Amino acid sequence: MAGNASLIDDKVFDFIIVGGGTAGLVLANRLSVDPKVSVLVIEAGVDRLKDPKITIPGLATLTYNDPQYDWSFNTVPQEHLYGKRVSHSRGKVLGGSSAINVLALIYPPKSSIDAWGKLGNTGWDWEALAPYYRKFHTFNAPSDRTAEALATNYIDEAIQGKSGPIQSSFPEFHGPLGTAWPETFKNLDFALTADPLSGQSSGGFNYLSTVDPKTWERSHAGSAYYAPIADRPNLHLLTESMVEKVILEKSESAAVTATGVQFLQNGSRYVRKARNEVILSAGVFQSPQILELSGIGPPKLLQSLGIDAIVENSNVGENLQDHPLTGMCCEVVDGLLTTDMIRDPQVLQVVTETYQSSRQGPLTSTFHSIASLPVVEFLSVNGQSELTHLLNTHLPTSSTPEDPSSQTTQHAIIRSILETPNEGSVIIGMGASQLHFNKNLQSEIYAITDPKNYISFLVALAHPFSRGSVHIASASASSPPTIDPRYLSHPLDVELLARHLRFVPTIAATQPLASLVKDGGQRLPADMDISTLDAAKEHCKRNLVTNNHPCGTCAMMPLSKGGVVDERLRVHGVRGLRVVDASVFPMIPRGNIQSSVYAVAERAADLIKEDWQY
Repeated sequence: MAGNASLIDDKVFDFIIVGGGTAGLVLANRLSVDPKVSVLVIEAGVDRLKDPKITIPGLATLTYNDPQYDWSFNTVPQEHLYGKRVSHSRGKVLGGSSAINVLALIYPPKSSIDAWGKLGNTGWDWEALAPYYRKFHTFNAPSDRTAEALATNYIDEAIQGKSGPIQSSFPEFHGPLGTAWPETFKNLDFALTADPLSGQSSGGFNYLSTVDPKTWERSHAGSAYYAPIADRPNLHLLTESMVEKVILEKSESAAVTATGVQFLQNGSRYVRKARNEVILSAGVFQSPQILELSGIGPPKLLQSLGIDAIVENSNVGENLQDHPLTGMCCEVVDGLLTTDMIRDPQVLQVVTETYQSSRQGPLTSTFHSIASLPVVEFLSVNGQSELTHLLNTHLPTSSTPEDPSSQTTQHAIIRSILETPNEGSVIIGMGASQLHFNKNLQSEIYAITDPKNYISFLVALAHPFSRGSVHIASASASSPPTIDPRYLSHPLDVELLARHLRFVPTIAATQPLASLVKDGGQRLPADMDISTLDAAKEHCKRNLVTNNHPCGTCAMMPLSKGGVVDERLRVHGVRGLRVVDASVFPMIPRGNIQSSVYAVAERAADLIKEDWQY
């Protein structure tokens, strides 16, 4: 039940969930199954479950940098990007970022999740988490026509989800680009090796989207996890409510317990108590922000802002990771339909009317082609020697007193992945529209401003070495935190990303995709030059944006290794407080992180029920 804080009679709930986003609504659904368990969800954004900019897949990017939908965070000027501020879109609506993302359902490899266990998290590996990747979704098989056109025969239905809330499907509207993509990678000897949900795959393929094929609308945490159970009398939702802090109480024995939250709604301040737990699911930027506002974090920072350091933990807000993204665009042959054509108001009107009347056409889908590859030039004997030289030059060989954290272990894990030829170290996506990597704001990156029609190649480093941070800059919850991803601060990131980028022209020149790219056509950025490695590095530095996959700021690791939460996602040093969202990922997984947020939240719900014997 949704409502106004002043009208809710209950002042105490078994669980208070801060954030009605991707993870928070999974928890709300699973914990409120027991009618004796009371749950309060507090969400800062608005319930826009019926808003066409959210429900219609093809309109996804129209929400970016619009304050009605998007928190629109910006980083500090990035030292290694010539001072560029990088715009991050985070969902400020019920459903969180699952309601505004580009609907990609991509699964990480086994190595990404096994890495979490290697960082001191007992019971966290691919075998433990794989069932939850199946639990959150229902796979919907494509038509025979689509299966043939998009080469979806890689799907192993035996390991797909069969009864989860999130609906997954392939687009029924597609053209020659989607057909050409997997065939092109087959011709490059990078055919997909297995169903990605097996945890053992690499190569090029067309991926599933979080779209319900019964309605051809977005399937997200708000529509799939919350809406069907919104009338449960033991589940309460407050929207447009900003949590200011978690209420912490210290006993005579110095034990600290989370007892509730303080929040603002409509200009009034409220406190609600939690019998069992407060669960932060506010996202990678705001979960650490709330911890610090509550007195959990680096003591010097908190004291400088007049906040009592109740629990000292300098790991809060550290370990920020993201997939750095760059790329290029190629003009397509005359007559090939791309999304760029909706710049014409008449075309937009036609495709909108087609969607509204028959749920068909380009608005039923977004991007759906991707590939996971190693660094191709490192596959030769000489290339392997070059890789070894680079790694030895830029990576420490063992832990040092100056590095007591997990960084050396994380670097060793990434090194192992890079040295394994069948492990992908990049995600290369293709979109049937132009992108502007030299821009800052997400709305500008996706804007259709060039008069020609393009396909875009998106090149994202799957396992970055660089680590950043997010910390409060004010004692006010309404002030955005200071976000510093430190993109390309580790020298290996630009070495790897530039080499991956230089493989894109080879992809574009390989049949059958080559037949769809205009010979001698325009490229974007117009002044791009990746003819040499040094030129490609410069391109990366001047044309880098976020893949909108930030994570890691409340890392699940032992306290001594840089952790904020333990292996059951409980905040170190505090009773009754957990964090469940992408901030707990100790290392960023390969590919889009949406599937991992759902899986971790599903497992967290089981852990919580185990701990409270529900």
